Amino acid sequence: MKKSIFAAKPLAVVTVVVVMLCMATTALAAVAPADVEHKNINGTEYIIKTYTLPPESDPAALIEDDFELDGFSFTHQTTVREETSSSDAKTVSETQTAETEGKQLEDVLKKFPSTIAYDMDGYRGALILDTGSISTEAAGYTTSTRTISTTQTYPALMYQDPSMIPQTAIKDGVTLSLADVSWTVTGTSLAGDSLVPTEFTATATYTKKVSSQVATGYISTASYTGEVSRFEVTGFVYTLTYVGTAIPTPTPDPLPEQDTAPWGRIIAGIALLLAIGGGVAVFLYIRSQQGVAVYNLIEDDYLCIGRQRLDLKQPVIDLNEFEDVVQSQFFSFVLDRPVTRKLFGRNLTVTLGDITMTHRVKDMDGKYRFNLEMGVDFEK
Repeated sequence: MKKSIFAAKPLAVVTVVVVMLCMATTALAAVAPADVEHKNINGTEYIIKTYTLPPESDPAALIEDDFELDGFSFTHQTTVREETSSSDAKTVSETQTAETEGKQLEDVLKKFPSTIAYDMDGYRGALILDTGSISTEAAGYTTSTRTISTTQTYPALMYQDPSMIPQTAIKDGVTLSLADVSWTVTGTSLAGDSLVPTEFTATATYTKKVSSQVATGYISTASYTGEVSRFEVTGFVYTLTYVGTAIPTPTPDPLPEQDTAPWGRIIAGIALLLAIGGGVAVFLYIRSQQGVAVYNLIEDDYLCIGRQRLDLKQPVIDLNEFEDVVQSQFFSFVLDRPVTRKLFGRNLTVTLGDITMTHRVKDMDGKYRFNLEMGVDFEK
């Protein structure tokens, strides 16, 4: 039995996949911005970069690492997305058929709605009935047989003689044949002591069976015409904002002070012993305080809506965890003391919905508080 290539060479397969992903990420990161803008707002430096990407692109690859420019260190702050789209329209026609009992226009119109919906190949719209396009034809024919008849009266006949009666008659252009004759006495005379008939009236009936082709039903056809349009998302415009922090001028380290009395070394030794003795307690306390408290502006006051532990290697504050209680886009965050020290000078990321912001920790003493406006509207 042949072995699968994935089972035989797992390392090679993984390597190929990783290389392909890296190539895709590198290609996206290499996209040049469509526009770069420098701004100074209220004394703060900003660099705004705009990119136009196709829908399948990953905007996370656009975020650059911290960089320095003109004496400032710039850090990614926000990414805002706007979609770009295109639309086009065309005129289309569509034919509809319906079975009808007759071919009178008022009856046929009842079978066709005034408009129909169109949805094909991304185009949508409404088509309107063209009443002038309606045509009706018989769906089929059958043979119908009927009898045509008429009656003729022949008065003042002297004899009751059938030969005196015409053998045919015409009705509606059809020649009918004599089928029956009835006689009525209309005059008499005296012969001896008896009355004898001397005048007759004949009533002749003429008939004929005729056949004709009769429609079994009708099929009507109508055209609908209208303008339909298509809307398509062609890509997205991403606006990335980087905020700058002035790079401080380095100052030389002060010279260490020399001990002037032996009690200085004694105090240092006591401090060292205290530090060693309380090491376990300090370690446990630090372990319990490696997180952040999250506050949200609710009715003119910042209220604590929860806490999160932070991964100090990749610090991320995920506000989506609190989406059920968030009521505004204004947040305040308080880092615990151990986290503040370990993240000093580093960036942490804050995410909410489609908004991603970064913030650099600028202090290292005590708990560190900072505020962010996430740029999301909430309607409660």
